[in-house]
Amino acid sequence: MTQSSDFINIDTNGELFESILPLDVAGSTSQAYMVNRGGEQFFMKQLRAEYLDDPRFRLIFEKEFKEGIQIEHPNIVRYKEWGENSQGPYILMEYVSGETLQEKLSKDPAYFRDEKHLEKFLLQLLDALHCLHEHHIVYCDLKPSNIMLTRINDDVKIVDLGFCDTDHYSFSAGMTEYYAAPEQQKKNSEQLDIRTDIYALGKLMAHIEKMRGKRLSPKYQRIMKRCLEKNMDKRFESTQELTKALKKKPAVTLSACLGCLLVLLAAFFIWQPYDRDKKNLRYVKNFLTKDKTVEGIHYKIVSEDSATCMVLGRSLFNFKKDTVTKRINLYIRENIKIKDKFYRCVSIADKAFYESNVTSVHLPASLREIGEQAFYGNPLLSNIHIPEGVSRIGAKSFYKSGIESIKVSSHVKKIEHGVFAICKNLKNVQLPEGLESLGLDAFFYCI
Repeated sequence: MTQSSDFINIDTNGELFESILPLDVAGSTSQAYMVNRGGEQFFMKQLRAEYLDDPRFRLIFEKEFKEGIQIEHPNIVRYKEWGENSQGPYILMEYVSGETLQEKLSKDPAYFRDEKHLEKFLLQLLDALHCLHEHHIVYCDLKPSNIMLTRINDDVKIVDLGFCDTDHYSFSAGMTEYYAAPEQQKKNSEQLDIRTDIYALGKLMAHIEKMRGKRLSPKYQRIMKRCLEKNMDKRFESTQELTKALKKKPAVTLSACLGCLLVLLAAFFIWQPYDRDKKNLRYVKNFLTKDKTVEGIHYKIVSEDSATCMVLGRSLFNFKKDTVTKRINLYIRENIKIKDKFYRCVSIADKAFYESNVTSVHLPASLREIGEQAFYGNPLLSNIHIPEGVSRIGAKSFYKSGIESIKVSSHVKKIEHGVFAICKNLKNVQLPEGLESLGLDAFFYCI
């Protein structure tokens, strides 16, 4: 029995398993078995004999277990135990009864012709990747043979973390060239991030399209095309953004509704007498938004019961700004009166002030959440005070801003991906002691 303080060890005296059945799903550096212990089946992965004396491959094998044992997600295979026997080190994992994506596509190509099945598959896969990314793991080897569909319900199971790239190790075991992103093929791990996995997901979609023998719908074509951008900056920035794109209703329906609404509004104004224009404008604004515009800022009711509202962004009607410099100064109020009732402002919506030339902003003490990309791309925004009550700051919320100093609220437990990335003027950062998670590239390219 081998002892190690880092791993869960088991006795391997040759009598531990009732049965050991070799499997034909072995990888390039390991052999695979289905083993039975106490009536329960496990998947056993063992390093091949020719790699036992190579310290690099042993370390890669250990890395896979160390990273895998931390992960607990319904769509990722569970790593159970580490051990060694006379044939060398091995890993015990959850045994998944099912078939690989490649086997599914070969046997039943019609399965993914139903795009409800495709959507379910992609959403489960994205949720699993999101879990890995939150653990600072880039999977790096997304391909049909590393994804299983369970025998019951065809649920996704990602298997084999052997090629993953993490913050804790300066190397990755390799890649599968067809599914590897351009930056991955350069073999520079410093360039890899979550968008590397998003590229591979685009390649998976292309493979599914080919195997099912039918072109994907325009919605999936657009998503796939963006995933496969060679320029990382043009891909989806996160699995959450990609998930939103998958769940989004067809844009044509929204466009048609807006077109009809504009026709109604035009008829409304033409019909009303000229001396009542101002009153009608206020009426139509309330009808259109069911909210309130104050000093050029658009507020919307979140909850009637708790009397809370959120900031949507700039008003479409009368946003006030310096007419010479076109620079915007924001004063977000704590209490907003909407329909004879006061509402507390508790959040700022995603992309509320995306590339809006914001120069300064006052945030209310009642604020609890700042949405994703809320102040993205505002290089003139140099100073901002984040209220103590804020508990969430969304991904890339201050990306490419001109912030020079920032103090993060003690209520924030997690700083998401790219929140302060490319803030080139950022020189002073104060993080709370209770911070539990720091997102990938949260402070990338800050001086």
